[in-house]
Amino acid sequence: MGEIKERDYMFDTFRGILMLSIPVSHFTKASANWYQALYEAGFAHHSLCGFVYITINVFVMQAFMFLSGYFSKKPDRAHETAFRGVLWPYLVFTTITMIAGYGFNVGIGKWFSYLTPPFALWFLFALFLYRFFLRDIIKFKWALPMSIVMMFAAGCLPFNDYLAFGRLFSYFPFFLIGYYCSKETLDKVRTLKKKPVILALLAAALVGASIWLCFYGPRLSWFLLKDYAAALRVPLFEDFVMRAVVFVLACGWIVLMVNILPSKQNFLCYVGTNTMPVYIFHLGLRHIIKIKGLTLGVIATLIVAWFSLISLLHKKHGSWPVSIILTVLSIAGAIWLWNCGVLDPLVGYCPKNLVLFYIMVYGSALLAGVSFVAPFWVKLYDILTEGPLRAPFMVRWLEDFGKPKQAAAETEDAAKEEAK
Repeated sequence: MGEIKERDYMFDTFRGILMLSIPVSHFTKASANWYQALYEAGFAHHSLCGFVYITINVFVMQAFMFLSGYFSKKPDRAHETAFRGVLWPYLVFTTITMIAGYGFNVGIGKWFSYLTPPFALWFLFALFLYRFFLRDIIKFKWALPMSIVMMFAAGCLPFNDYLAFGRLFSYFPFFLIGYYCSKETLDKVRTLKKKPVILALLAAALVGASIWLCFYGPRLSWFLLKDYAAALRVPLFEDFVMRAVVFVLACGWIVLMVNILPSKQNFLCYVGTNTMPVYIFHLGLRHIIKIKGLTLGVIATLIVAWFSLISLLHKKHGSWPVSIILTVLSIAGAIWLWNCGVLDPLVGYCPKNLVLFYIMVYGSALLAGVSFVAPFWVKLYDILTEGPLRAPFMVRWLEDFGKPKQAAAETEDAAKEEAK
């Protein structure tokens, strides 16, 4: 019997930290905008919020793309699973977003389309294209250098949200770096853990860079890398320099993380293996904060946590009648609370006390991240994505999806036999 390889939980831990960073980033920006509008001009950039937001956004999506590329070592497999694993969830939740936009009359459904990825769903759209065309991309000898050229080109080409071109170009190098990074290469990088002084200096340099960017860097929207320089009124030379800086910082953070994160199982590993429910469902809370204010966002987060608690209690005791009754009553109570008008005075409210503000922002962001890995939300995500695929006509379509490749292989075999 072959030796069973022990799972390296560093990757799951890494994904878990990255995933929790996403709601922290979104809650930070949305809440800081409220505080800035109400109390202090420039707060969103020149504050702890600016530091956190910049620190996260110089590496978090780059690291996600790196890990996605690293685990796409089998291009044919990546091609075959790209539709069901990536594009299908994108189509499902883009549809839900558009329906919700119309239903709640908030305007977002009027301009979203499947070719204009809404909110953070651009990641799924880009990842689908990377994985689906990977086996063709790697046939090109200079794919990685050209991807870096594309990253810089995104700053001067008139890209916007359409097809997520700006981000598609900007994050592509990290996906390919992950793909071309072998286990042996990564193991060599991880030997830095034996040199704590170097890691400490690296960490200090990365933190110092974030502090510098808080005061001298471009506007926060630039770090999303979705718009070109002219649209953001940034000189093209500055855009090129900043893209180079962010590229180096992202690589530095990835090197630091793979060296300091533990390889043993922990709670973050569970988050890292259930990233999609967090990634998708927290967007609703982010939108509530953006439109209704921090306080209502915190209340909505507590409601989410309550449903998570119900599902955890059900997992422990397994009483379906009690769980169903609690869930139905909770849904009815949440709808009543939202519609009865008692929360109306809190719309747009944001505490001026900074200690309370930061507790509400980061407490609710972390609570949301942890709550969405509870069984209730994981199951809901599975129902929304896998449920439709279990319909008979979808099962047949997915089966037929692979037949052209099989038929081509059979035709090729037949031709070889005939040649003999």
